[in-house]
Amino acid sequence: SFSDLAAGISRFIFDMLNKWLTLASPIDINANRSIKFKFKNFAQKTYYLSEYFINVSNEKEKSLIKRNIKSFIDEMKLIIMSANYTKDISSSILSKNREPSDHISHYILKFSEEKKLHEIKENLAFLMYKSPKIFDNDIFDSLHLTSLIFKGDFTTIRNPKHVSRIIAFSYFFKKSINQIKSQIQTSKRLVKLKILKTNLSTQKKPILGILIVMDLLYENEYFEKNYILESISQITKDFRYIKSSFITDRRDPKILSYYLEIEKKELNYFSLKEINDLKRKLSLAFSSKMKKLINPIYLPRNEEEILRNIIILTKQLNYVKDIPQVIISFDKQSSKEISFRVILLRLLKKDSPSLKELFSYSKTLLKFSLDETKIVDLLKRKHPKEANVFKLSLNKFDFLRRDHSLDLRKARQKIYLELTNILGNFRDFNGGLLSKQLDAMENLKKIMPSSKKSSDFILEEFFYSIKPAAQQIIVDAKILKKLFLMFIIILKKEFKNSNFLIDTKTEKNLIYIMLKTPFTKIKDDIILAVKKLKFKSFEILTSSIDRNDQKTLGFVLISKDSTKKDLLYKAIIKEIEKSFKI
Repeated sequence: SFSDLAAGISRFIFDMLNKWLTLASPIDINANRSIKFKFKNFAQKTYYLSEYFINVSNEKEKSLIKRNIKSFIDEMKLIIMSANYTKDISSSILSKNREPSDHISHYILKFSEEKKLHEIKENLAFLMYKSPKIFDNDIFDSLHLTSLIFKGDFTTIRNPKHVSRIIAFSYFFKKSINQIKSQIQTSKRLVKLKILKTNLSTQKKPILGILIVMDLLYENEYFEKNYILESISQITKDFRYIKSSFITDRRDPKILSYYLEIEKKELNYFSLKEINDLKRKLSLAFSSKMKKLINPIYLPRNEEEILRNIIILTKQLNYVKDIPQVIISFDKQSSKEISFRVILLRLLKKDSPSLKELFSYSKTLLKFSLDETKIVDLLKRKHPKEANVFKLSLNKFDFLRRDHSLDLRKARQKIYLELTNILGNFRDFNGGLLSKQLDAMENLKKIMPSSKKSSDFILEEFFYSIKPAAQQIIVDAKILKKLFLMFIIILKKEFKNSNFLIDTKTEKNLIYIMLKTPFTKIKDDIILAVKKLKFKSFEILTSSIDRNDQKTLGFVLISKDSTKKDLLYKAIIKEIEKSFKI
């Protein structure tokens, strides 16, 4: 009956308020009053109203109650409704000697897993007692409505001590990150990682829990489960994700916490080497996986620019044997696709198939959308010059880099290759330099040592940082290889007694200089000092890369004149000495 339910709920709410509203300490409930009633015109339903009077001892407790109350009520509502729905089913298996009002109270307490949550709370209280400087009352905020954070049967099949460790380490890492950021101004991402060995009650096979806590450097950053699994797969292959083990805590707007579990596919356990590799390499991998939300670009079609490009391409067709002229430019991107706008000028001959026919005959995966086709001129008064403006779209996920940025160069190159298969030879009017850059990049990759093949992502970043851009194509790949290897070595070195590192190598007609500093101003001052030396553009190349708080700067001077080499080196050293007043 309803009276049974009301009595059980009253007892349950009183108990839950007392123990769990603030989590840090029991609530002082002075009094409560309740009433069971019906509305005269709606007598078929019975209602229950209960009011509780709580004594709040201080402002901190008041603030904590205000913050917790809404989600606490939502959780209570869910538990009570579920209990009401299953009351009749559960009552048949309960003890016959128990009072009816105890039935529902017992079921609700069982449903909410109070015993496990209470044990977790006791574990955290012990940590506070044992290490009061590290764990204070705020740790109970990390337990705030654990049933909302740990969804489903997460706590049911896991040892309360293990759940306590997740909460404790998460709290400790957040506190540590906040302390570091309050003391030091740094643009470096702080990533805290903990590997936890555990078991599930449903299986004997050991599993690894992975807890990640990291700060956000920008407002539009986000991180996903797939990024974590992808990072793990780069370190160990033979693993499986434990279903429903992924937990995200986004309550702090500036710090994210993630937890998930993995197990071995074949073997029963992870080797010590695999665990050590995960501890050593995962933090670095996560830093590069962070993705930024980018607002879509609203860029209406520029008719004036299209017309101007058509006129330019029309002037390139002067002879009957001239190949088609093409301009390929980025158009837009959606959640799944990237699109390019193409302007094609060609000479129409007898029986020339239309552009639609050419694409329909091909086996391309490109999506073709024709905007317009028109005859814009006649060559020698009899050969029509046809202008086509169309859009080509392709799956953008094939062109996402390791940091989830979109590689427009590779996407455009794919468009170029597909168009070549469909149209035959044509002149890529605005893509000559790009094509040569991609070729030079591939040549550089080929001559890299096999041990550096996994550094392709960093190699691309290095290659496209080289200025002037023409040097990417002109300079011998072996020279770029040597500078890149110097870059990798200095990137791994730690600052010890100074805030800069410098490395030099000299060959017959070459000098290589690579340096690293945490200060942007020093790097900018060195670049300015080198510019004042006024070397010719084909004599010198520069590579400048910023990776969090590591600013690297590389130079290669190609000259037979040893005086110029000395000038370059002395100019750099002078700026370093000036900055640090050596």
